[in-house]
Parts: sequence; structure tokens; C-alpha cells
Amino acid sequence: MKVQNPAPHRFQYLLEFKQTDRKWHFPFLAALCVGSCLYIGYFLDKPNYGALSSLGALTILYFTSAPITQRMIHLAVCAFGIILSFAVSSFFGFNIYFAALSVGIVAFLAHFITSYFKIPPPGNFFFIMMASMASTYKFDLEMIPTRVGLVAMGAILSCSFAFLYSVFIAKSKVVMVPRRSFNKRRYTKFVESAIIGFFMALTLVVGHLLEFKNTYWISIATVAIIQGRNFEHVRQRNMHRILGTFVGIGFTWLILFFNPEKIFIILIITVLQFLIEFFVIRNYGLAVIFITPLTILLVEAASEVHHDVETLMYARLLDTIIGSLLGLTAGFFLHHQKIINSIEKNVRYSYFQFKKLKK
Repeated sequence: MKVQNPAPHRFQYLLEFKQTDRKWHFPFLAALCVGSCLYIGYFLDKPNYGALSSLGALTILYFTSAPITQRMIHLAVCAFGIILSFAVSSFFGFNIYFAALSVGIVAFLAHFITSYFKIPPPGNFFFIMMASMASTYKFDLEMIPTRVGLVAMGAILSCSFAFLYSVFIAKSKVVMVPRRSFNKRRYTKFVESAIIGFFMALTLVVGHLLEFKNTYWISIATVAIIQGRNFEHVRQRNMHRILGTFVGIGFTWLILFFNPEKIFIILIITVLQFLIEFFVIRNYGLAVIFITPLTILLVEAASEVHHDVETLMYARLLDTIIGSLLGLTAGFFLHHQKIINSIEKNVRYSYFQFKKLKK
């Protein structure tokens, strides 16, 4: 009997284009939220303020298919979580190890709460991303209220656009991936959250020891990889992330070759945000191609000085590779059932011992 070689299908996922119910106008809404913040910052001659508020505007990505009342409550709670994550880590940026600890705690709580309440994708991602970014900003106690306020303004803008979109367009239409249900034992969520918290803290420490400037890029790559629903999915996202970043670096060089003005950079960022949201649930690798130039162009749009583009691209590529490898390692622990069972057993034993001591 002739045995077929499975090798040609092994990497089929790289080119797979998944079907989805998401309409084209939701990516447009996401691009409008992010782009509006950047344009406002540009016209007020505060591009760095626009970039900060655009982070809060990512709240729109937690838009769900629930009835409008529940939808707006869900968005408001997610907005509060994003603002809180950013604020908490901002206060610990004075020391890299305290910053890493704060990101680890935020990551632990973000995963525990989002998995407990079955928050649909993007789940814990943006809460952890915001904490990672806040912890690496130059520490300035007087600037913290301003930064947190700008993030809050972006989140409020997103909620406002989401309300108008819900009233006039979406109403009860499904525009997001349906919730995934998890049937896990009592302590499993705690163990998973602890593993994620540990690895997210580790990303900042590794970036600091390697003397990288934008260590949050390592953190973002790591948390993006561990979103996989099983280890095979984690491995696929890892491959998507690395290959997509390689292609995205070339795309970035092509954009910056023409040395566009800031107003055109913002327009390009807005278009890239649309493309990312259009492709991210259809083919993650394609989305990463556009994520790479977006992150680099955001740095350019937020800065009043011109950066060395080659240095930025090299740093982005290296950070992504390191973050992806850390994410792959974290994914191995998260989806290795024997390890989870062993840690869970120790946690349960420690909990009962603690209860006995209290008695």
C-alpha cells in the first residue's frame, strides 16, 4: 500500500485563509479609532500624545456581538482594565526589577480574570501589552497622570465610536469570533496565570540584561505567541510571527525609502490598522506582515526627531525572535499537561496546608 507523504501539508497553515463572519466595516472602525487619535495629536502638534491615546483606542478590539447594553458594559470594563494595567505599571518604571514584577502581576491577573469570565479574543493580550509598554517608558512621576489620561481619552473615544457603530450599523450583528468555552479544574487557571506572569516578567529582565531599548517588543511577541489554544497552535503562531516579521521588515524599508511626511505616516498607520484587523483572524502571518511596519511607524509618528530606521528595524526583528522563542517555551509549559498537573497538585497541597495552619 502506498503511503502518502504528509510533508507538503505540514506547512499548509502558513497559507491557510480562514473563513469568518467579521464584516469589512469593523476593521474600518478600528482604523478610525486609532487614526483619529493620531490625527488629533498631529494637528495639535503633540504627536507623542496622539500615539499614547491611540493605545487606549485599541479598546475597540474588545467589541462583542452581545446586545448593545451588554456590549457597552463589556467595552467600558475592558477600557477600565486597559487604563488600570497601564497606570499600575507606570508607577513601577523607576526600577527594571520592580517593573518586571508589576508586569508579571498584571499578566497573572489579566489571564486569570479573562479566562474565568471567558472573555473572547483578544482576551488578556492588550492588558498585558499596555502594562509592558508602560513599564518601559522613561520614569517621570509628574508625567504619569498625563500619560494615563491620554490612554483614558483614547479608550473613551473608542467607546463613543463603538456606541455610534452599534446604534447605526452593528446593532445585533456578529462581528467577532464567538467565545471559546473552557472546562478546567479549579486550580488550572491559577497555574496557567502564574506561568504567564512569570514569563512576562522574564521578558523585561531578559531585555534589560541584553541592554535592549524597546524591551516591550519582546513582551508583545511573547504574549502574542502564547495566545495559541494548544501547543501546535502556539508553534504555528511562532512560525507566523517570525516569518511575518521578516517580510514586514522589508515592507517597512520600502515605505520609509520614500521618506514620507508625518501626515502620510499617520495615513499609512491607519490603513495598516485596517489590514491587520481584516487579516488577523483569517491568516495570522499576513497580519504580522502589517503589524511590523505599524509598530515602527508609530515610533516615527510619535517622535519629534528622526530615528535611525535601520537600527529600529534590526531591533524589532531581534526582539521578535527572542520574544517568539520565549513564547514558544511558555507555550510548552502551558500545554504540557503533566507539568500543569504537577504544579496544580503542589498548589492544592499548599492551599490545604495553609488552611490547617489558620485553624
